[in-house]
Amino acid sequence: MRKKLLFLSFLFISVGSYAQVELGVKFSPTISASRVSSDADGVNFDGNGAALRFAAGPFADIAFSENYYISTGLFLVSNRASFEATAGPERHEEEHNLQYLQVPLALKLYTNEIALDKRIYFQVGTTMEFKVKEKSDSEIQQIEDFKLFNSTLQVGFGLDYKIGLNTSLFGGLSYNRGLINAVSDRTEGVPEFKLKNDYVGIDLGIKF
Repeated sequence: MRKKLLFLSFLFISVGSYAQVELGVKFSPTISASRVSSDADGVNFDGNGAALRFAAGPFADIAFSENYYISTGLFLVSNRASFEATAGPERHEEEHNLQYLQVPLALKLYTNEIALDKRIYFQVGTTMEFKVKEKSDSEIQQIEDFKLFNSTLQVGFGLDYKIGLNTSLFGGLSYNRGLINAVSDRTEGVPEFKLKNDYVGIDLGIKF
């Protein structure tokens, strides 16, 4: 047992001493849309288009080897929750603007240099999102409230370009797929339905 504890202690100390933390900021124009589904009889729920939104904030990449990182951060994310409900000849459209504080946790993998000071990265992980603002653009609302917590599956890739000893610029694409039904409370009489938010972003940033 002592040998195992000594080995684990040595392992943690070695990893901790080797790990490097790189900080940066990222801004992402996004296209936000909703996936809507329901098992209700007589009423059809569908997503209703997409809109331009954004995500922005600081992040930290923690390196455990030259090409392997754990990435996290704190981002302000703006989403559009929109749907239409059709029952016979009647049609209802509804749109909400949501803002979340997002904490991602992702594995980021870098290739070796494909050209001088240029590397490709791939990222996969998940996010935790906490609602900070909610605003509706519809006078008649079938959704009364949204959940305080949301989560997404996140994947992405891009190009990292080193411009200094400890500074690099990057650009890429990312996709966040909603995992949780965002609807908390519905107006009385509205059938149950699920709404999940997805968005595709163009990621632009600097790391130092």
